[in-house]
Formats: sequence, structure tokens, C-alpha cells
Amino acid sequence: MKFSKYIIAGGLALALGLSSCVDDLNVDPENPTTKTELTTQADYLGVLARAYGGLLFEGGVDVNDGGRAVYTRLLWNLQELPTDETIIGDNWTDAGIPEVKNCVSGPDCAMLYEAFSRFNYQIALCNEFLRVIDKGSEFFTADQIKEFKAEVRTLRALSYYHIIDIFGKGPWVTEESAVGAIPPTYTRKELFDAVTADLADAIPDLVPASRQIYGRLSAEAGKMLLAKLYLNAEVYTGTPMWKEAADLCTQIANSIAWNPSIEYKYLFCATNDKYVGNNEIIWAVPQDANSMTTYGGTTYLAVGAYNSKVDCLPFGCAGDQWAGPRVLSNLSKALAPTDKRRLIFEGKLHEEVLPEDLADWTEDGGGYMCVKYVYTPETNYDNAGGLNTAVTAFNSTDFPLFRLADVYLMLAECEAHGIACSGYDYFNKVRLRAGLPAIGQPSLDQILEERMRELYWEGHRRSDLIRFGKFAGSSYLWEWKGGSFEGASIPDYRKLYAIPVQFEATLGQNPGYPSTVATQN
Repeated sequence: MKFSKYIIAGGLALALGLSSCVDDLNVDPENPTTKTELTTQADYLGVLARAYGGLLFEGGVDVNDGGRAVYTRLLWNLQELPTDETIIGDNWTDAGIPEVKNCVSGPDCAMLYEAFSRFNYQIALCNEFLRVIDKGSEFFTADQIKEFKAEVRTLRALSYYHIIDIFGKGPWVTEESAVGAIPPTYTRKELFDAVTADLADAIPDLVPASRQIYGRLSAEAGKMLLAKLYLNAEVYTGTPMWKEAADLCTQIANSIAWNPSIEYKYLFCATNDKYVGNNEIIWAVPQDANSMTTYGGTTYLAVGAYNSKVDCLPFGCAGDQWAGPRVLSNLSKALAPTDKRRLIFEGKLHEEVLPEDLADWTEDGGGYMCVKYVYTPETNYDNAGGLNTAVTAFNSTDFPLFRLADVYLMLAECEAHGIACSGYDYFNKVRLRAGLPAIGQPSLDQILEERMRELYWEGHRRSDLIRFGKFAGSSYLWEWKGGSFEGASIPDYRKLYAIPVQFEATLGQNPGYPSTVATQN
């Protein structure tokens, strides 16, 4: 039976409203079954799938709009909206969006509360599985249980990675933590050290991508996550780890073959699952318009980002487009007309998002439309005859968390920092596939530019800008940076988001933000 069957079941459990008290920072979710005990193999696989499904489905976090609090949607908004790749106009006033896009969010920002709660709830789902799986020894071999544990520890590490990157500090909770007790607060470095150690210990028990089934994590996915942590180590801890990042990226590059004939646009269409796993997409969040539905992920980045005044039938959408995220001119100008990665619809729209364009997004208004994520399959990508038009808003395109092209660009960055790893050769493989000429020895600025061209709208940009020293300050300005059309300086402390006010009493506040309650540490 396909593992996706169990992910669907896990999603149903989340949707039932199994809630938790996130205020105590030790979320202890109920079992995802209606039983008081797990008595079948399917029961245990359901708990496993619920941990996977936490990246896709609603539920578990107390908000008035569950779709807004989907993991992938929150992550994307926090990583993309304050950057040079996208903007949401004033036609959207969802809680937290104005503050996040203008880089003025504080401890009372609703989106920050939702994200911090979601990340910690996901960690709790993982801990719940790790607490119970050993009791399933009659249904699984010791090796299977070892593999399950490694996957869920990797899932847990992903959420800790996002906490480290976005909030800097947080509670450290594992399956060994006492349920109901207030966990210790770890600094950014303490979290980094704990997560990297746990992840490095789990990776040897992960199944190689060549043998792993669709929907489950591979050894290469674990290595990619650890490489991401090492890539940003200087930001997180003050100590660079370029060699460690390069070693892991080289292992991945040697394990998964590069296919220069893959058309970039097919990596983001409704049949992109064929590229997931031992292929270009190393780790994806599966989606299916009929069974694994979400208002986050690629649904949000397709119908959510389509202009409601534009005919979107060629992209497989004939519904009520939401007119949300738009393309900023900096991104459009970075993608030449000859670049095969330019998945941008122009029509009557104009490239710049002028102040007068923010109130509405008309068919001749400001901001091109991103059509990177579509509803159509590879075999009928342009929706000839309207044969592949979505009947609902939900998209079947899997959301790519990590891709092989990113590995290649990470290697280039490591080489630019003095590590011998053939990074520039890998860098040019990415450019050549896009139809661009090779660059003999790219500068760091050129590597950052190439990361935008290749990885735009995939949820990496804010972290990249911070790592390259371009996010804060005024050395690099873009359209609407800091809430100003001309671009404004962003204070250095905003390289971290504020700790939500609901968690301040336990965690304290990040420097630069007003503290609204007395801290206990």
C-alpha cells in the first residue's frame, strides 16, 4: 500500500481539531486514532504519517483561519514576503501580512504566533511517534523501526532548523522530555549544536534515495538538511562551517545524478512527483487535489498568486484567483527573456509595483504574475483544449523543499569561501541547463543572483540575503524594501523575527524588540 494512504489518514486526524496547549511549549498531541491504544500496524503507520502530514494539513494550532496557518504557507510568507522576490498588495489584509512584508512585525504579530506554534506543534507530532513506535515491535522489524525513527528525527530537525533560522531560540523538547514540564530554553547556538548532533546521528539509519519509496525521507534529504544548517552556521553561531557543508553536498551530488535535459518548468507542474526522491527534487511535501489537499503549499502559490483579472486557463485554473503574492521588479529583471526559468506572465501588467498599484491588482496594474506553479501535467503543460483545468482550488503539484540544483549552488558558495569542491563547475551546470553561458569564476554576488534565478519562490530568499549580508542595512535596496517603494534600510536586529508575546514569559525576547512581559530567564 502506498504511504500516501497513511498521510491522508494523518491529515484527517489533524483536521478533526486535535488541539494542544502551545503556551506551555511542550505540546503533547493526542493519538491520531480514536483508540486509546495502538493495536495494528496501520495504527502505527498512521502516527508516522501524521508527522509527515503536519507539513501539509491544517489543524493542531488554534487560529480562526486554518488555511492561513498551514506549515508551508507560513514558512513561505516569512521567508519571501520581506524580500526582493515578491509582495502582497494592500488588497490583502490577512493578519500579519502588512507587518511582515514591511519588516515592522513585532511580538504581537499574528503570523509570528501562528508560525512559532506550528513549528512547535510539528515537533510535538514527531515526539509523539518516537514515544510510541517501540511498542509496535510485533508489527515491524528492528531495522524498520530504526528507519522510522531516523525519518521522524529528520522531520523534527526540519522544524528546529526553521526555528533557528527564523526565531533564533526556542524550547528544546525531545521524546525523552517529561510530558507537561516546561522545557529548557536553548539559545541559537545551543539549538544548532543539539539539532546538528541529533540529525548527524539519525542520517546513517535513513534509507538511500535509490531505495526509498515516494513520500518518505531519504538519506540524501537528511544530508541536505544538515548541509543547510552548516551553510548558515556562521549566521547561527558565529563560526563558519563551509567545509562541512561542502562535504555533505558533494556526497549528495555523487549519489543523485544530474539530468541536464530536464525542463525547469516541469519541476513545478502537477506531475512533478516523478522528479521527487532519487531525482531533482530531493525532499518534497506531497500534494494531491483529490486526497491530500491544502490551502498552503503550491495551492497558495498557484491560485493564491494568480491575478483575478487575468485569464489563467493556460495554467489549468479557471476559478476564483485570489490575487495574492506578485512578482517584484527585481526578480523580473534578474530573469532574462532567454532564461528558461522565467515563468512569469506579463500580459497587460507592468513590471514595477507603484504605490498606486497596492490597493488593487488590476489586469493592467503593477506586478507581473508568477506562473512557476501550475495545475497542468507535463504531458499537457499549456492546457491545450482546457483538458487539464482544475475543478477546485487545490493543486496536485508537490511543494519542493530541497532540490539538487540548490546543492550545486551551495557547492559554488562553499568554493567561493575557499573550499576545494568543484563548486564553480556545478554552478555552471545549473546555468547551462537554463540556457545561460558559463561564468568562469563567479563572485559571491553572482552566486546570490543565480540563487534567485534558480530558486525564486521556493522559500529560501530571506535566509540567503541574510547569509550574504544583503538583507539588513542599505547596501542593497530593492523595490518596497522596508515598506518604501524606493527601498529603505532594515535594522540589523530584524535578521531575527520577534518572539511572539504568548511565549515571552518563558523564552524572553530577541534583542531590538520591546519586551511586553517580565521574563523568567
